[in-house]
Amino acid sequence: MPSVRIAAAAILLAASSLPALAIQLSPHRATYAVSLDTSKPATRINAAEGRIVYEMRGNPCAGYSVQLRQDTILATEGGRVNSAVSTATWEEGEGQSYRFHVTNTLNGDSAEEADGVAERKEDGLVVTATKPERQTVGLGRKVLLPTQHVMRLIDSAEKGEAVLEASVFDGSPDARKVYDTLAVIGRGTRDATGLEAAATAGDLAGRARYPVTISYYERGGSSETPDYTIRFDMFDNGVSRDLKLDYGEFALNGTLISYEALPMEACSK
Repeated sequence: MPSVRIAAAAILLAASSLPALAIQLSPHRATYAVSLDTSKPATRINAAEGRIVYEMRGNPCAGYSVQLRQDTILATEGGRVNSAVSTATWEEGEGQSYRFHVTNTLNGDSAEEADGVAERKEDGLVVTATKPERQTVGLGRKVLLPTQHVMRLIDSAEKGEAVLEASVFDGSPDARKVYDTLAVIGRGTRDATGLEAAATAGDLAGRARYPVTISYYERGGSSETPDYTIRFDMFDNGVSRDLKLDYGEFALNGTLISYEALPMEACSK
């Protein structure tokens, strides 16, 4: 059974030489209630519950920091499985450097960790990791970092582009893996019919949002089936709602239950 995790890129410039995108991401804290998606047949999973807390701060001048915590309890045929995933990242405003620390714990056992930094150099993105082992890996020129991916998704959505292909690195799960992603973006809407209360409050009220489905394929793999798929509604300021995390054998829903806009610092960029 795959480990329960969420790509921080989701809830999301192909190369550093591209011009910066004029997109304003909103610092915020969002909480999602996790449940089993009963619309998809599940293998050996009878129920699920949990919570995702996502917090993003920063701007193009200071860079963007993300704290994410996902706690999930799965009721399986063999008993309960408790998963805790935590990520802490910082990304330079134009995607030139990236720091990450990821922990993944199952049933309270010793956590698996990934820790390191990524920097853009002349020959591409270079990752220097301290965990799970000390290593230096070159990933190529066109690999996106998570906030870059978010901005590219919003830019494509606002331009009416229905498909975005991108290679993305976020540090998980082993400080070296790159995913080739395929995003399908639907038409935008401002219709608030059926939205949860948290998605209509504050600076989310009346905002355009777009349905997005992102399929993640491990680079170099031969399978035509994605490792996992994330579906969500993406507001034009980077906030997400109505999550669906499809791991193949089962899928989880993430329902937005609270949203708080955080202070936005001044930035001249």
